[in-house]
Amino acid sequence: MSSLSEILGNARAILFDMDGVLIDSEPVHEKAIVALSGELGEEITDHDTLFSFKGAPEKTMAARLMEIYPDQTATAEELVHRKVDLYAKLFHHVTLIPGAKEFVEKSYAAGRKHGLTTSASRSTQELTFETFGFGPFFDAIITGEDIVKGKPDPEPYLITAARLGLKPEECIVIEDSINGVRSGKAAGCTTIALTTTFPVEDLKAAGADFIIDSFSEL
Repeated sequence: MSSLSEILGNARAILFDMDGVLIDSEPVHEKAIVALSGELGEEITDHDTLFSFKGAPEKTMAARLMEIYPDQTATAEELVHRKVDLYAKLFHHVTLIPGAKEFVEKSYAAGRKHGLTTSASRSTQELTFETFGFGPFFDAIITGEDIVKGKPDPEPYLITAARLGLKPEECIVIEDSINGVRSGKAAGCTTIALTTTFPVEDLKAAGADFIIDSFSEL
């Protein structure tokens, strides 16, 4: 395989995940899920249970909560909307991943196309872009509302590449989650994994082509 610098130099586009890649939001998502769980029944405090929500689409999150709380009566759509509302109220705690904004700006200035491929809702994506000013640097935006099959299915990244008018093999994916890495690889993209959320060994097992600790390595 070519070196990371050669891969970057030849890439026509970079497809970014959002949570854990552009913004440090996973702790806030966890707080929102904990708060929602407290509304449904006994609050979730178990680390392994909370960890199971990381990198999962909102629809998967809702289905998981419906399993944990079989007596609750809310629909999956209602659970997603409530979680999105709780997250928005906590959004002031969200910060940028170090170096993410600078890398996005320099990459775009270098002539690459950019796509966003997130499992988050459209409203959460818009809140992120409005807060941190990412809008001008992205040519295509795919959210959880634009897809039928979420990560780890290849559909999200296949759709993003198509929106950019490119083949998947012309694109680099930057991800932080196991499901995201699997999705990018299944789509045929070279996939770079950030160690912001999952351990190196898990990202390697998921099939990441390169693993980095920070954007400074790019």
